[in-house]
Amino acid sequence: MCPTSHALVLPWSQGRGLYQPGPRKYGVGLPSSRIRDVWASVWLFRAFEERAFWNIDSRAVRMAVAVNRAIDDEAANGVLITQNLLDPNVPGYYVNVQLGEIEVANPAGGAVPEIFAIVPGLPGTTEIVRERFSSLSPDAPLLSDAEIEALYAAAERVQTHFAELYERSPANLALDIEFKFYGPERRLLIKQVRPYSVSAW
Repeated sequence: MCPTSHALVLPWSQGRGLYQPGPRKYGVGLPSSRIRDVWASVWLFRAFEERAFWNIDSRAVRMAVAVNRAIDDEAANGVLITQNLLDPNVPGYYVNVQLGEIEVANPAGGAVPEIFAIVPGLPGTTEIVRERFSSLSPDAPLLSDAEIEALYAAAERVQTHFAELYERSPANLALDIEFKFYGPERRLLIKQVRPYSVSAW
């Protein structure tokens, strides 16, 4: 279960990781209890403090809970922003990715994710512009070039889909896409998509 709040997408708030996701194990409590616990995480101290810092009225906050199937054999997980945050003057996508199930936002033990941008190359191609490797894989990328191409293609489809729904140009629609590569065949799963405010960076 993945919590989200409209306070996460305010232009000035860096709210990722404030709320408590549900348990990853099967059969842990009743589903209604688990959903209630995730929903109640809107009142965690760190979330309350973040809202107070940004002068967000906690009484006006709304919470949603996305229920996704549990993935036990993640090879990598990450977040793709459909804007190039490394260089806003160059079109492309910004990606944070981490090994296995280690969180990209607020990881335990201070693990640092791999960061790169996927930018247009020669006609019909893309290039990968790396900022750094993951601290858990300091000498090698976590994703193969083929996996990055698959991620790029999936993100383009997602962006086009939502651009049509919102009647906007895909180039002007910034989305936050959570993804996973899982299983021995390292299949790509798009877990969640939400609006992203570029001005937050």
